[in-house]
Formats: sequence, C-alpha cells, structure tokens
Amino acid sequence: MSTAIILAYFSLRWSGWLTGLFWLLFLPTSMAQQQCHAEEIARRNLERSPWLQDTRAAANQIIRNAPLSIVAGRTIVEIPVVIHVVFKGSLENISEGQILSQMKVLNADYRRLNADTSLTPLFFQPVAADMELQFCLAQTDPDGKPTSGITRTSTPWNNIGQLVAPDGRPRIHYSDLGGKDAWDPEHYLNIWVCQIGGGILGFGTYPGSAPLAEDGVVIDARYFGTTGLAAFYPPHHLGRTATHEIAHYFNLLHIWGPDEYSCADDDEVADTPGQRGPFLDCPAYPQFSCGNSVMFMNFLDYTNDACMSLFTEGQKVRLRAALFSTRSGLLDSNGCQSAPAGTSTTKRPKFMIAPNPAGTYTKIRLPEKPMAVIVRVTGLNGKLWLEQPVVPGVDTITLDCSQIPAGLYCITVVFSNTVANSLFIKGLK
Repeated sequence: MSTAIILAYFSLRWSGWLTGLFWLLFLPTSMAQQQCHAEEIARRNLERSPWLQDTRAAANQIIRNAPLSIVAGRTIVEIPVVIHVVFKGSLENISEGQILSQMKVLNADYRRLNADTSLTPLFFQPVAADMELQFCLAQTDPDGKPTSGITRTSTPWNNIGQLVAPDGRPRIHYSDLGGKDAWDPEHYLNIWVCQIGGGILGFGTYPGSAPLAEDGVVIDARYFGTTGLAAFYPPHHLGRTATHEIAHYFNLLHIWGPDEYSCADDDEVADTPGQRGPFLDCPAYPQFSCGNSVMFMNFLDYTNDACMSLFTEGQKVRLRAALFSTRSGLLDSNGCQSAPAGTSTTKRPKFMIAPNPAGTYTKIRLPEKPMAVIVRVTGLNGKLWLEQPVVPGVDTITLDCSQIPAGLYCITVVFSNTVANSLFIKGLK
C-alpha cells in the first residue's frame, strides 16, 4: 500500500472523509505548508493581553544581559516534563511507547548524540553544540505524589490545539474548556499533545509571551515522536517538531528571525548565518541567501525532520541564558526525583502574586494558615531589593515596588520549614 493511501486512511479516521480525500489528492503540497505557529501565538496573546508586551520585553532584557558566569554555572541540566495527551478519538490518545520515542529524540538532539550529526556540513561542524540538556518524564507531581509524567484527557473538540473559547482563552490549556490545566509552569515543562489541524505542526511559547497557565509547548499528535501514529506522517515523523518548539520555549527564534522577508533581521545569534525566510523539504547543500551559505539543517529552520541535525554554540548561550534566568524555576524543581509512594510530604508551598507584572505595588496571597516568616525580592544577579517580615496570621502582603527598576525578579517567601520562589515582573511603564 502506498504512503499516500496509508496517510489518507488515517486522515479518514482523524477528520472525516473530506479531509481524507484532500490528503489523498494533495498530499505533497499540504505537507510542504505545515509549519510552526510560535510567532502567531505570541502575536495573538499580545492582542488579547497587551500587558504581555512588558513581560516579554523584560524577559528579553534579562536574557540578553545574563552574565556568562550564570550561563556556565552548571553543565548538564535535567528538565522535568509532563505530557498532557488531550484526545477526541483513539488515534490521538497516543501510546506510552510513542511518548518515550519522543523523549529519546529530545535527549539525543539536545546532547548532540543524534545519529545524523554526520549530516552537518564540515563548514558548520565547528559551531555545532551539545546543549547539555536532558529531559525526564516527571516522577513527582506538583503535590509531591508519584506520577508517570503523563496525563490523559478526553475532549469533545476537534482540532482543540487551535481553538479559542469565547472569553479568549485557548481551549487546550484549560480543563474547564475541554483541555487540560498546566502543572506548575515555573517548575515543569508542560507539553500538550493533541489534534491541532490547520497545517500547524506545533508551537512553543517564548519566555514572557503567554500567561503562565498557557506557558509551554503544544504538538500535534501526528508529529510527536517516531513510532505509533507519527510513523505514518513523514516527512515530520522523526520527533524534530518537539525539538524545534522546545527551543522556542527557551527563547530561540527561527533562524531567519521574526521578519522572514528581510535580510536585515536575524535570530540574535552570531554563528547562525542570516537568511531570508525558511527552507523547506530537504535541499542539497550548499544553499545561499542574503549572501550567506545558509544553515538550513539547523533545528530552527523548516526543513524535513531527516534533514535537521544541529544547534549552534551561539544558540546554546542564548538558550542557557533563558534557562538560568526566566526559566530558572526548572533548576530547583523536584519533578525528576522519585516521590515516596502514597505520600505528598514533598509538596511545594504555593503563593500567588497579583498584579504581575506590577506597577508601584503588588500583593502576595499566602496559602491557608500561613506560616511565612519573611518575603524577599532579589534580582537574578542576587541583589536584594526588598525584604519584608510577615505579620503572624496575615495571608495577604502588599509590597511597595516603587523603588524597584523595571525588570525580572525572584520573590522568595521563607516559611517556617521551607522556602518557595516565583518569578516576578516589574513593568516597564
């Protein structure tokens, strides 16, 4: 049976007879048009929540100014991942084996242990990087209980990955809208696997570009991993969609930059040659654009999965600057550690900050029966900007932020037996 017929068959099961017929008649064109939706999601979020302009600008400012000593402070970092499988039909309810195949790809690509490193041309091999990231399926959930790191949610919605509710919220991120609520987004990388449709492979949120409840990565189930359903959807069947979108989550841009029509725009990384727009399919090397031999085999281009093979040292610096600043909650997560069965004794204390981003003040709402002792606001360089004792029995604390410059900070609440941290934005306006 031909590949086109197999794909058409699964499309019939996936979206009905009309979609299946479209796949059968127009397979090569439709595959070429599939793409990442990260920039579009960032723009949509900004239109819906204008305050995100301050959040994203502050995140970029911190990342650009992150000292190299912070970036180089640790070597291999383990990232706890939770996979939220949201499905309408049985095909989207992908197997654990398909999920594990994706984790294997991530741990190869981000350590430069992928089998296709030989595809990196000699010209680019000197800048090819081991990103020194490893990914684990979470073993401990936000309540401190053992977990498989996989949740499964049945939904009544087709193409939920691109649906927006009447109140403007994306359905995929909210249980009350037919999706699945995120796990503690500051301490877990949330990945939603679902049906997206519309020619979209997936998308990731840049630091500061989405509300916390929507922060993470969304991947169409057909392009997640290398086995099961994914095996029937080449040329995006080798798990590189997740590699690409997670890079956006850590602040890497498309290799051509935000403006695909301009040679003057770029991805803010010195060792990725400038180019005008994406390269598709699997072009022969070399290819030229904007006077450069282009790095179309980079994970941040749009080439086929089988033609991608590298991140660069410059991308590594940019990624780790984000990890050690705006994504630093992942560093002290206990998600990759085993929890004692049947217990919740490792539960992390919670507190809420609002407004965030803040103007001249913000308020901290403590858990019920608070046993907090003191609150501190520190810069990501460790400078203490504010320290305020907590009055016993008080569950809401007002912080005067008028003397704190615009930027990204860490709020630490010291409890009687532990501490809790959260990122906090002082608005730029």
